[in-house]
Amino acid sequence: MDYLEQNEWESLKEKFIQIAESKIRDMRKALSEKNFSLIQIYSHQLKGSGSSFGFDEITEISAQIEHKCVNNSFEEIEKLIEQLCMIVESYKSKT
Repeated sequence: MDYLEQNEWESLKEKFIQIAESKIRDMRKALSEKNFSLIQIYSHQLKGSGSSFGFDEITEISAQIEHKCVNNSFEEIEKLIEQLCMIVESYKSKT
């Protein structure tokens, strides 16, 4: 990769982190409404795109959230969303 491509890649990663923050806000809102199907959609989206950008921890936690939505495990999902938030924040400070 030349400098411009690397710069563009970093910009895309920063944009992904912003999108992840937005999805977390959306998941929290959906959780307050006990809308597990919507949380499952958001977590599935993050799971799929997280690994594309090299954010394996985001992918892993998102997969766990998606799985817990099947059982409507409110407390577990709430904890996982908070974990996801902390992970996104840690990546944000690195970008």
